[in-house]
Amino acid sequence: MKIRLLVAVALLASSTVAGCHFASRNPPSAKILQVPMDDVLKQSAITQSIDLAVGNTLTVKLGSNYTTPYRWKPDMKIGEPSVLKQESHAFVQPTTDALGAPGTEVWTFTAQKPGTTTITTSYASIVGKDPKPTCTYTATVTVR
Repeated sequence: MKIRLLVAVALLASSTVAGCHFASRNPPSAKILQVPMDDVLKQSAITQSIDLAVGNTLTVKLGSNYTTPYRWKPDMKIGEPSVLKQESHAFVQPTTDALGAPGTEVWTFTAQKPGTTTITTSYASIVGKDPKPTCTYTATVTVR
């Protein structure tokens, strides 16, 4: 009886250790997609793609100049919201004091489940009635 109990405890302990070992070999990671301000000004449509694992974090950084009336839409349109979740959006000030220097708008997403989706936003003036975007951004995200 004692031997069976010891064997059961040993098996339980070893499976716990093995499970922890394999989980630590594939920890969630972070990936970044980035577009500098020069590309935003020169291109009317920007597309990128990336592969993630479930639980990974995706950071999207798009050049943006808050000294002008142009902004990226803060809530990206997610084609399949069950695959990817937007966690945050923020504007990061430029690292220089130069007048008119661009900063960066930053979005953070978490991969929720396997599948493929797109994320889309547009860069347009915040002044006027229904302004036409000067640039659109689309990323195809595949979660495995």
